[in-house]
Amino acid sequence: MPDDIKILKYLFWDQLFFKHRMNKMVQLPEYDHALTSTEQFLESQKGLMNKDLSSCTFTIFDLETTGFFPNMGDEIISIGAIKVKNFEILYDEAFYTIMKPINKIPKTVEELTGLSGEILTKAESFPVGISKFLDYCKGSILVAHPATFDIEFMKTVLNQWNFPDFSVDFLDSHLIANDLFTEERNYLDNLIERFNISERERHHALNDAVMTANVFIKLLQHYDHSVIRNPKQLLDKIEENDTVNEGYS
Repeated sequence: MPDDIKILKYLFWDQLFFKHRMNKMVQLPEYDHALTSTEQFLESQKGLMNKDLSSCTFTIFDLETTGFFPNMGDEIISIGAIKVKNFEILYDEAFYTIMKPINKIPKTVEELTGLSGEILTKAESFPVGISKFLDYCKGSILVAHPATFDIEFMKTVLNQWNFPDFSVDFLDSHLIANDLFTEERNYLDNLIERFNISERERHHALNDAVMTANVFIKLLQHYDHSVIRNPKQLLDKIEENDTVNEGYS
């Protein structure tokens, strides 16, 4: 569907339907549970960025969505995540959930993700799925590739549901790769090939999270941990180098 038609459809129909369905769902007990989970997750983030890298727990996650524009009604339909601690992947603690969208998903998204309308119809609601995810993530630092997209998408959706402001510190493995390999293409597929990581089927949220976790560990190994001792110092270094590079552009 052309973007201009999609915008008109959202403004004059989808938006009203979306808000009507959402208003009904916020009256259910699952919404209150999700609200509590969000508050507890945000509270658990305090002080994490100053911990030693080796003692941090990282949650590497990936979203599958119905599109790129949550402000235009695009939704999260699945989340996959896995934890990394002491530079090792905790495979036994993997997380995966599928969520039923309010609006019908595009055919292209069905084909890309393998999540058909029939599968999604039987999935749990967004409040239930996001509650489980945030409970899983408590006390850990979020990482994604690129996290700037995934975090902002999640923040916008949570805001639409009237959850607390999801302004959290996070690590973006794409930006970390750009810091290390300034002259290279650093999309996930490029890094999987560069680091000779076993490839899984793409556009499945858990598969992408696992591959990103492998990439993330490889990236961290490139830093001198006597200099970059915690996530805050890593963030500062990336921001400093990014500012320098902008000055030369």
